[in-house]
Amino acid sequence: MGYLSQEAEDKKRYLKRYRKTLALIDRLKNKVAILEDRIGSPRSPNLSGMPRGGNPITDEDLIADKSELEDRISRLEIKASKYKKEILDVIDELDDPRYAEVLESYFIRLKDFETIAEENNYTTRHVARLYSEGIDNVSLMS
Repeated sequence: MGYLSQEAEDKKRYLKRYRKTLALIDRLKNKVAILEDRIGSPRSPNLSGMPRGGNPITDEDLIADKSELEDRISRLEIKASKYKKEILDVIDELDDPRYAEVLESYFIRLKDFETIAEENNYTTRHVARLYSEGIDNVSLMS
């Protein structure tokens, strides 16, 4: 893990759960959009006259895949909501409101350090310091 303590790494992993889950939801939603485009679209004809291997994918197959992805997205959205609440509860316990603002902006509102610095009239370096100190001051609930 390098220079960071195992405890700090565990805290960051805990706090990143919401961000990671939202990224997965976005990826799955992109897959759904691709499937929606494919459903009902005309297939290119077989001009070579050569037989194609395997079974052709039907609209029913695509609809089933889309439904499965939508179910996964629904489950992940419930999980993301739970993570968000847990993370906000942890952040709200911080004594320094600057730590809370930086961690909430980063982990919940998905902003980068540059944006957080701009919005709070800080330097990026100061945001990085508040982030690190905020992580150090977080108490994970067991």
